[in-house]
Amino acid sequence: ALEDVSALGSVHELRLSRCRQLSDVSALGTVHTLDLSGCLLVRDVSALGTVHTLDLSGCVLVEDVSALGSVHTLDLSGCVLVEDVSALGSLSWLDLSGCGLVSDVSALDDVDHLVLRESGVTDFCLVPNAIH
Repeated sequence: ALEDVSALGSVHELRLSRCRQLSDVSALGTVHTLDLSGCLLVRDVSALGTVHTLDLSGCVLVEDVSALGSVHTLDLSGCVLVEDVSALGSLSWLDLSGCGLVSDVSALDDVDHLVLRESGVTDFCLVPNAIH
């Protein structure tokens, strides 16, 4: 099982989807394109703020995404503990499908592509006008 990924930080594109034992991703902040989908033990993503394209879909322990405001493309689908996405307003592409705790997306003015399928957003008046 892959647990230590500290030597992979200089890789341009890295796909580690469904690595069941992986929890520490702090060394991967310099990777350009990073797929951590289905990595069930990943919790702390604060070091990944400079990743360009980041797939965290199905990372069910991820809760705090406030450090990811500089990411270009971010998939948080199925991140059921994510609630506050106010720091993600400058992303180009954001998928919040299945993020049932996310109810306020009013700070996402500059997001070009926003997916809200099965999210907690019920008041679509809170969706920024640029996205409608």
